[in-house]
Amino acid sequence: MVIQLQTIPAKLTSKLVAELDGLIKEGWYANRSEAIRDAVRNMVERKKLVRLEAAVEEDIKWGLHGD
Repeated sequence: MVIQLQTIPAKLTSKLVAELDGLIKEGWYANRSEAIRDAVRNMVERKKLVRLEAAVEEDIKWGLHGD
């Protein structure tokens, strides 16, 4: 399986770039691209979880009250 990567433009503040580079220097990531991919994956997963939790809450409310 070949994974095709796409380049997307992004602008970051100098402070964020410095923080990102610090994580790379500490060995958390091999490069900026890897770190940014990981951040985006984490964000997507968090948003999926929020949506799932909201759906479960709605199901519970419906089950309890029939609204």
